[in-house]
Amino acid sequence: MHLHRYRLGALAVAGLLASAPVAAQDRPSEFDGYVVPGWSFTPGISIGSVWDTNVALSGRTAEGRTEGDTIFAIAPFGQLALESKRTHFSAGYRGYVRRYVDLDTLNGSDHSAYASFRHLLTPRVTLFASNYFSDSPTTDLVELNGVPFARIGSLSNRLNGGVEGRLSKYTTLRVRYENTWTSFDSLDGLLNDGTVHELGADLMRRLSERLTVGVEGRLRRSDLARLDARVIWFQDARGAVEYRVTEHVAVSGAIGITHLKDSLFSETRTAPYYRLGVERRTGRGVAGLVFERSYTPTFGFSGSHDTQELRGFIHLPFSRNRFYVQSDGTWLRSSPFFAGDLKADTFLTSNTFGYSATRWLRLEAYHSYSRQDSIVTGGEVDRHRVGAQMVVSQPMRIR
Repeated sequence: MHLHRYRLGALAVAGLLASAPVAAQDRPSEFDGYVVPGWSFTPGISIGSVWDTNVALSGRTAEGRTEGDTIFAIAPFGQLALESKRTHFSAGYRGYVRRYVDLDTLNGSDHSAYASFRHLLTPRVTLFASNYFSDSPTTDLVELNGVPFARIGSLSNRLNGGVEGRLSKYTTLRVRYENTWTSFDSLDGLLNDGTVHELGADLMRRLSERLTVGVEGRLRRSDLARLDARVIWFQDARGAVEYRVTEHVAVSGAIGITHLKDSLFSETRTAPYYRLGVERRTGRGVAGLVFERSYTPTFGFSGSHDTQELRGFIHLPFSRNRFYVQSDGTWLRSSPFFAGDLKADTFLTSNTFGYSATRWLRLEAYHSYSRQDSIVTGGEVDRHRVGAQMVVSQPMRIR
């Protein structure tokens, strides 16, 4: 049972990397979903070519055009992992070296790194932690709510950790802290460096084999570096329910209130919070859809938005696991509280079709699309990236 949970955790990390919006990860994770017991190291490299339809992330010209170019990319990567009955640990790095055919002034390299840890301290208590860092050349490659699409580099980091405990046979308490910070190469009047602190707690009780109910709470503090003495507090409180429709299908939802307090403008606002999701798992295949509405921190100028978000994903191997499809999509509507701030509809998607020629060699074709329609930037910015790559990687067990 515990090993099964660790495998799901490994797949979740792979899914996170697959959808992580950094330049090197428009494709699925380099690391397969199977687990090597004990310590292992997975080196690898991917080599490919990409056609980018909008390298400058600009609006269309009067003729309806944007400037595109072909990119040759090399991405070395590596992962160190530990799998045991009580502990799951993984840490990895990926570089991304890009060379443009025509616009060689945009040549450069990006970096991302992550770590994930989960340890069964006692039969009732589990500790967990993770960290994700990215160095991205454009703002559409990092999902930061309320940030306009632009060719501006950014550094961002998300750290979280906590404890999960079984209070009784049917009751579970989970407490988590998260820290998110970002720093931009330049601030064009619509961006903010800053840090968001979050503390959350979930108390869930299983009423039957199918039904679980509980309460959730979350407190967030947003500190914006460019706006002196501005601190924004976000508070969420809601009731939650999870119901397993069948062995493979589960639905979940939550409803409550979300409250905002802005120290700079002495503003307070309260609105309903709601979330609805569905997930289906069959073997190594998984698909899901989640919709959420709440007040959220943003690194854009306003510092806070009324946000509606829809996320969907499908990861599906088929034909004896030789072929696989992975697709992730996000729609985000960010509405500002103050006149003149950024209002935007954002859509991000990434799609990959792959073939495992051998256990160490994969061939992949992929497409990613980012689109933002903002009344402040004066138009619509969209970008397609279409490419193919060869991925070579092989886990090695460390004895």
